[in-house]
Formats: sequence, structure tokens, C-alpha cells
Amino acid sequence: MPRSDVCPSLRRSPARRRTTLIALTLGCVVSASAEQPFGNNWKNWGAQDEVGTLNYVTPEIRRDAAKLVREGRVWSLAVPLKAGMPAYPGRAYLHFLAFNRNADGPGQGGADDAIVLHPQYTTQWDGLAHVFGDGKTYGGHRAADVVNPDDGARILDVDKWRDRVVTRGVLLDVARFRRVDAMQAGEVVTVADLEGAAKAQGVEVRQGDCILVRTGYVRTLLAMNWPGPDLRKNGEPGLGIGAAEWLKRKKAACVAVDNLGVEVLPAEPEAVKRITPNGNAFLPIHVELIVNQGMAIGEMFYLEELAADSARDGIYEFLFVAPPLRIVGGIGTPINPQAIR
Repeated sequence: MPRSDVCPSLRRSPARRRTTLIALTLGCVVSASAEQPFGNNWKNWGAQDEVGTLNYVTPEIRRDAAKLVREGRVWSLAVPLKAGMPAYPGRAYLHFLAFNRNADGPGQGGADDAIVLHPQYTTQWDGLAHVFGDGKTYGGHRAADVVNPDDGARILDVDKWRDRVVTRGVLLDVARFRRVDAMQAGEVVTVADLEGAAKAQGVEVRQGDCILVRTGYVRTLLAMNWPGPDLRKNGEPGLGIGAAEWLKRKKAACVAVDNLGVEVLPAEPEAVKRITPNGNAFLPIHVELIVNQGMAIGEMFYLEELAADSARDGIYEFLFVAPPLRIVGGIGTPINPQAIR
């Protein structure tokens, strides 16, 4: 595979970015490595791929998903975007009026507002440049070449998904399957949970699906005061290594969970050992899903209303629409995902 010195413009000043784009267009691969993690998807869609498992979603899958809309009902799967919401330490949100003129009249007045936020504050997609494994991104690119303070993500940015996240969605209500209101910190969502929930709900998981996993933990998070505890230390329920490998076997297009970080915390020792050769990954399921598989992962989804309605009528599949903001160079993006039936 090409080496990093094939793309020297990626390390140069902003004035050379045009050269960078031309190089990428002509087929330059950023630091692709021959050392590939076991079981990865790096060769599935070619060395130039920047979309990952969303490639599983075909036009036929989208057409079939559209047929799931029978009543025209829509559920927002996002938590409100406002101050004081659950977020990892350091991720901030600030909303203020940029101007407010002539509010008392007479004549015309108006107002504008402004928002300063981390794109991965509250409900979000993690992009393919968000996490590295041993210095490499999805596709084997050298992370130091991909992510840059001037450009953000020079490849693998969320803008590449701008017209991709429209597919069949499947809700797997693991909390309901376990007969609990909410799973507890440190509890692992297992393959048995996912398959058991699917069987109990009478729903089949298919290629190209976006899998929404309900743990019920969003209730716990929303009841806390924020800025709150560092859940990287205190833990939360989430996906384990078995569930991550199950998603790969199912050829899922994306996965989202109603917690802060998709995966179980503290991390499973087995996952840390198996996914990273040096065994020091803090978020091993992030490495498995994003770096190895190339999967979009959604965090802080609000699934309570959809789950309650699905429990009443027994329908757990729907048209799922969740495009990113068109943030060129974006590493993550806030979203307002929609389930439509």
C-alpha cells in the first residue's frame, strides 16, 4: 500500500490544501498500513473508502425502508440541545443572543442567536476520524496525517455521510427484555440480550439496518446534575465485545445507544486485550466499531417514547433518518434522528 510520503501535502500549510484535495482525488491514500487488525473491514470497499458500514445501505434497502411508513408518525430520538445536558467532561454548550433589536417597537425588530458547542455534545454521531487504534484510523491511515488543527479531519469527516443515513431502523429494547426500567452501570449488553430482544419482539435484523439499543440508562443520566460525574470512572451500561462482533456479522450500517458512550464502562478486560495489541485502549468498543469496522455510532439517543409505543403495538422497525450536519472536516456531529412509521 502507499506510504505516508505519497501524500506530503497533508502535512503542509493551509495554502497547500488544494494540492491535498487533488492528491486525494487522484487516488492518494493517507498512510495506509499493511498491519491490519484482525477481522477489520478495511478492504471491503477499497482503500479510498470514507463511508464504512453505511456502504451496506443500498437503494433497494432504502426503498424497502420507506415502505415501513404507514401512518406518517414521527419520533424525535434526540435529547434537547440546551445547557446542563449529559455530556463527557470538557464538552461544552453555550447559547446566547447575538442581537436583539427594537423588541418593544414601534416598527420592525428582530433577533439572532448564536451557539458555541462541541459537535459531540448530547445526541450525536461519532465520525470515522474520532478514534484511533495504535495511531491509525479506519482504513489504516496514519491518524497524525488525517486529523489536523487547521483542517479537522482531512478525510473521513462526517460530511461524507451527508446523504447516507437513511435506512431501516430496528429498536432492540434490551431493558424491556431484561424486565428492568434501566440497566445499571457496568452491565454488559450481550449477544444473548440482542438476539433475545429481537426474538421476543418478533423482528429480524438485516443487512444495512441501523440498530438502536435501549438500556433505559438515559433516564438515569437525565436525572443527574450536569456537569456531572465522569462516567469514564463511574461506569455505565453498554455494548460489550460480543455485541460489537454480532453487529459485524449482521452487517449493520450503524448502531446507537441511549447512553453517553455506546459501550459498557468500565471496559471488559477481554475487549481491551483482544482489540488492541498493547492492551491500553480506554474505549475498546469504539476502536472495534469505528476503527476496525468503520461504523457510525450514535450516543445519547432518547428512545423512551418510541419504545413505549413499540411495546403497545409490537412494531419495532421503521424508516430511520439521521443525516449529519454538513461539517466539512467534522469529527462528530449533533443530530436530531427520526424514526418514521
